[in-house]
Amino acid sequence: MKEFLEIVFSKYKDPKIAMWMKNVLVLIMLLNFCVGLLYPMEQKKTVLPMFLSMILLLSVNCALSRGKDYTWLDTVTFLLLIAPNLHLFHGGDIGYFSMFYIILYSVGAVFILGIRTSALFNAVCAFFIFVQVRGSGLAELRGVYHQNLLLRFPYLYLCIVGIAYIIMFSIQRYWVEKEKSRLVLEHRIHEEKKKLADMSLHVITSMYSALSAKIPEIDRHCEQTAAYSRRIAEGMGLDETACTNAYYAGLLHEVGAVGLPDEIIQKSSLTEEQYEIYQTYVSRGYRIIRELQIADEVAEAVRYHRGNYDGSGYLEGRSGKNIPVLARILSVADYADRHARWGETAEEISQKLEERKETRFDPECAEQMRAILNPADQQQE
Repeated sequence: MKEFLEIVFSKYKDPKIAMWMKNVLVLIMLLNFCVGLLYPMEQKKTVLPMFLSMILLLSVNCALSRGKDYTWLDTVTFLLLIAPNLHLFHGGDIGYFSMFYIILYSVGAVFILGIRTSALFNAVCAFFIFVQVRGSGLAELRGVYHQNLLLRFPYLYLCIVGIAYIIMFSIQRYWVEKEKSRLVLEHRIHEEKKKLADMSLHVITSMYSALSAKIPEIDRHCEQTAAYSRRIAEGMGLDETACTNAYYAGLLHEVGAVGLPDEIIQKSSLTEEQYEIYQTYVSRGYRIIRELQIADEVAEAVRYHRGNYDGSGYLEGRSGKNIPVLARILSVADYADRHARWGETAEEISQKLEERKETRFDPECAEQMRAILNPADQQQE
């Protein structure tokens, strides 16, 4: 029962079937409009404007919803179509075809709106038919339709529309099962990626252990930068995934240094040629992280974290908000911890961050870092 209700109340997601049904409705109405041109003048005045309005309404719907999910538009369209179809049945303006149209409307509603939404429209149609046939409208309808057909029509209507619902139930069950399979697959992929990321981090940690023999305290610098990056991201109100990626970016931002020659790593001053080689560590780190299949956002942060907010830096061409937010965060966190290890005080680093806002650093990221360095000052403000 639970599975049945889940399928019935699931959102309908097959725009191809819906568009196919709309085209069928338009085609049938066009044919009837052409036939209507042969009707007597009095009949034309009633029938042709009605068909023309329905054709235009469905045509506009098809044009606007092509390739898109506009459930609200389909709902409004069928809300507007219900009146002329009920009027056709009540007046019998096109003879026995008037019965056909109310069935066509209900079947179309099933395949275009799905079980949940179409049920309301078709309940109105069924109620109207039973009231007309079994109630006050019977005497009036006898002048239009044969009595035996009229009395059996409600059951014919329920049978045909019921078959449409059975078919639609099978279609919606297919979509529900497909969605469940997709979610299961996504969960498995996520778990596999997480395992792979954990393995990759273990590999990179081993790289840092080897690299720390050449660059003292690089592992501690990366850990502290990671902690700063996460706190800045949290202070900016980013979601948990972004905060975690900010942490990983801080942890991995120096991984590209593993490919640098020893004479460059261990020298305090570099020639212009050596400095150009040194700058390649960010792009190398980006490639390593991508190859290890860690989140793309982490790789992008490492790639652009040495770019300045004004567009200068290692990788020129991006500036301001065009630089990924995690790269802007990492830039500030890396700068703060690097200068702290050079012996600068929190006040000195905070002052430099203030001076370099809008040029080197994102102002918001710089302010978050200053708040971390000087929590007492922020509380006083």
